[in-house]
Amino acid sequence: MATDDISFELFIMLVAGIVGLFLMATFVVSMVLIHRQRQLRNQHKIELLKAEYQNTLLNAEKEIREDTLHYVSQELHDNIGQMLSLTKLVLSNPDPSAVSEGRQLINSIIKEVRSLSKSINRDYIKDVDFGDFLLEELEKIERSGFCKTKLTRPESRIVIGDANKKLILIRLVQECLNNAIKHAEPSTIEIDISQDADRLLLEVTDDGKGFDKQLSYSGLGLRNLQSRMEAIEGKLDLDSSPGVGTRISMSIVL
Repeated sequence: MATDDISFELFIMLVAGIVGLFLMATFVVSMVLIHRQRQLRNQHKIELLKAEYQNTLLNAEKEIREDTLHYVSQELHDNIGQMLSLTKLVLSNPDPSAVSEGRQLINSIIKEVRSLSKSINRDYIKDVDFGDFLLEELEKIERSGFCKTKLTRPESRIVIGDANKKLILIRLVQECLNNAIKHAEPSTIEIDISQDADRLLLEVTDDGKGFDKQLSYSGLGLRNLQSRMEAIEGKLDLDSSPGVGTRISMSIVL
């Protein structure tokens, strides 16, 4: 009986060991499968984020190009066209002083054409100092007579190493300014930009009529602003109320 009991106990231990090994193997295989599934989901998520980033970049390039061409066509018609007509009239004047005045006008026209040439050059957008770009955008608004503008920026050059991130950020600023022009009716638009070792902070503020964020969120394209900021791993905050104006704050890691 004692031998039978020992044999039975050994059999039970063997079966228990086999079952334990089977359960452990099942657990390990399950964990491997779960980890693999997580890897596949993460990989798929990364691919979606990359695709969204590329789509955002392409849209930004397209919109900047369209806005630039629209601006160039307006400048050619309203500014350079008028300057050429004026130059023709001046040079038609027999007065000797008209020659000097005509030369000055021609030099001004050359300067304007060079400025337009830079604005449609993709490399110019890559190479231009971001602070200078902001100044040019605000000067366009002020020259149009729409409203006053103000730029506060550091004395040192604003450096954004990632050209694609810079391009999307340029488009974001243009969208903010366009929204203010179309909807806010401000008397002043201000941009405040600062940069530390690894972060860029940017605020676009207007003293216009403001809006209710809950009612106007989709109509003003603010979701588009938010999605673009997410595409460059940035943060966007908006503060606005009817009659108070609007402040859009952006922060990105460089």
